[in-house]
Amino acid sequence: MNEKYSYKDFLQKTFIDTDSSEWNDSDVVGSCFAQETPNTKVFPDGIKGVTFTKCNLDNVLIPAECTMKDCTNKLIQVQKDGNDWILNPDLTPLEPVNKADYIKLGISTDPATLPVADTAEKPVTEITKEQLEANLQAQIKALEAAAYWR
Repeated sequence: MNEKYSYKDFLQKTFIDTDSSEWNDSDVVGSCFAQETPNTKVFPDGIKGVTFTKCNLDNVLIPAECTMKDCTNKLIQVQKDGNDWILNPDLTPLEPVNKADYIKLGISTDPATLPVADTAEKPVTEITKEQLEANLQAQIKALEAAAYWR
């Protein structure tokens, strides 16, 4: 196991200037190399024989001479609706990352329905202060009612 690069959080970091010998013929386990931009080059030229196991490699270009086991390597990007969407290999939107939330809220998961311009609305997973206060008040009333019946 590659001790230097295993079980670490390297979110938004790149290693293109590291020596390939730090990587070659090693196992990198349980690390996060995820990037903001799809198809980001993270690793140095010439690395080979690296096996990434249980790593987050979202938006990362994986060198051809390397392999992945039980990793995530999705292409993800914020779309005009303000939410992260999983992309097709041609970088067109496929489906929202939080698809279950869209379905629960009755919002279309069809990429054709995405706005063509940035939306002023908040992402669908954000909760407003008013919604938070209403939820809190409902919980307080439920607790009071439960206490009253005892």
